[in-house]
Amino acid sequence: MPTRESHSEELKMAKVQTLSAKGAQPKASSLDTAKRLLGATGMLPGLVALIVIGTIVSPAFLTGTNISNVLRISAPLGLIAVGQTLVILSGRGGIDLSVGTVMAASAVVGAGFADQGIYAVILASLLAGAFFGAINGLGVVTAGLQPFIATLATFTIARGVGYELTQAQPIILNLPQLSYLAHGRLFGIPVPIVIVVIVLAVGQMILARTVFGRTLYAVGGNDEAAYASGVNVRAYRMAVYVISGLLAGLAGVLGMAQLSTADPNFGTGYELEAIAAVVVGGAMLSGGKGTIVGTGIGVMIMALVSNVLNLVNVNPWTHLMVTGLIVIVVVAVSGQREHSVRDVRVMKGLPLYLGLLVGAVILYGVLK
Repeated sequence: MPTRESHSEELKMAKVQTLSAKGAQPKASSLDTAKRLLGATGMLPGLVALIVIGTIVSPAFLTGTNISNVLRISAPLGLIAVGQTLVILSGRGGIDLSVGTVMAASAVVGAGFADQGIYAVILASLLAGAFFGAINGLGVVTAGLQPFIATLATFTIARGVGYELTQAQPIILNLPQLSYLAHGRLFGIPVPIVIVVIVLAVGQMILARTVFGRTLYAVGGNDEAAYASGVNVRAYRMAVYVISGLLAGLAGVLGMAQLSTADPNFGTGYELEAIAAVVVGGAMLSGGKGTIVGTGIGVMIMALVSNVLNLVNVNPWTHLMVTGLIVIVVVAVSGQREHSVRDVRVMKGLPLYLGLLVGAVILYGVLK
């Protein structure tokens, strides 16, 4: 028969086990709390700081017209960034370098069905994007190619398709319904913004609330453990590349609507901006960590950086340099966050940062 002392001891042990099961941790420092908050919200503090800076440097920045135009124009980037997020989350170096040219090629394919009406244009563009995504997925999943190589090959193929179908000449379109997708309003909100918000919301809901989303995090975090648990890892990786291609096709439709043109050169550089937006939004390039909400914040940051530079009359070529610098710094910081043991990874990058600074001084102080 158990004594009172043994019963008390059992209660203490049960309490300890319960706390352990709930993931009880020692009291976190203010720095650890700040890091967790930053990880959960992506670069939201950076977005707020950027808005403050933009408001200071230009009175035209924080106006309804300017913000609405920025969000509307950046809608294609937002769409492909969502697909890029899913690919990066899948792990094993997952990345899609083809999204920019797939946008253009999908728009060109869709433009070939302009005589059949707007729905045929949209459907053809989406199918073309999904096809290119499937090519990427097959290259990674079945042929065992590195995502970098597979998507770089598709990048080249898609650009060639766009040039072949148009003879490197833009196709002018005159479809009122297509123009509505770029300039129309739904409940007073520009249609491109509505489309992107819906895609962001659905994407976040899928990641946070569905088996697919939870399993994708598991695949990206440790695909071997996921496979041992019975997950079809290949099917998940195939799916994210197809979705990325599909969203690139939809982005191509929006880009075509904004320009009233199917241009085979459209989308140049979008792949870098999409990757930058995803990383700025808090995703880890190693996979398994990131959110669609964070990506949305990253897209806004990239779009507003470009807008601020425009408002202060910085030439477009400098935008590319700034984008590259953002990628370098954010990836370096994210690489430090990724390791549980603190290191001096960012400090080790000082020679690189100094080299970039010297290059900027030479470029603008000597060569120009």
